[in-house]
Amino acid sequence: MNPINNQSTRLVSLKDEIKQKLREDIISNTLKPGQRIVETEIAKNHGISQVPVREALRGLEEEGLVKTVKYKGAFVTEINQVELYHIFSLRTEIETSVLEIVVPKLTRRDTGELYDIVEKMKSGTPDYLTQSGFDMDFHSKIIEWSQIEIYNRVWGILNTHIRRYIAYFHPTIQIKPEEVYKYHLELVEVLEQGDVEKSKAAFREHIMSFCNETRIK
Repeated sequence: MNPINNQSTRLVSLKDEIKQKLREDIISNTLKPGQRIVETEIAKNHGISQVPVREALRGLEEEGLVKTVKYKGAFVTEINQVELYHIFSLRTEIETSVLEIVVPKLTRRDTGELYDIVEKMKSGTPDYLTQSGFDMDFHSKIIEWSQIEIYNRVWGILNTHIRRYIAYFHPTIQIKPEEVYKYHLELVEVLEQGDVEKSKAAFREHIMSFCNETRIK
């Protein structure tokens, strides 16, 4: 193997590993809003050069999780509730557009997969932070079925911000576990009816009601 290509591949791999680790630390609030991310410390802790760390931070900046301030360094972005409202609005538009493609093609096997996820909500821990993971699995599955790459890519970024929001405000989010189960059970039942417009209305109400219940303004 060409040693130059091998080195390049290794740098890409390191960049992705560091980016994923930092992303999860930001989502989980281990790295808090406004906290500085020091390239040299991360590089030293992982026994690597600063190059893949710098590249990872650039990627996270594109996702809106990191902001670089000239002469000061990289910082975790602040939680912006106004922006979050628009994130949920955009998510609603994507999911309802996807339903136009997905609903007419749904099979019993598809709805069965969704029922399996909903059952985990019922039998799982009463911790909303954990249940929110099942929630994201549920909606991700539907986006995945669209087989539209841009929807999957954008929804993934929105998903990251929503997970971060939930972790940041948990446990102040006042949604009971049984409500999460009930909401998603009803969504599957609506999907089974095969009515696109009814499904879109149900999903729109479900997603945006979360903003009201969690007081996103």
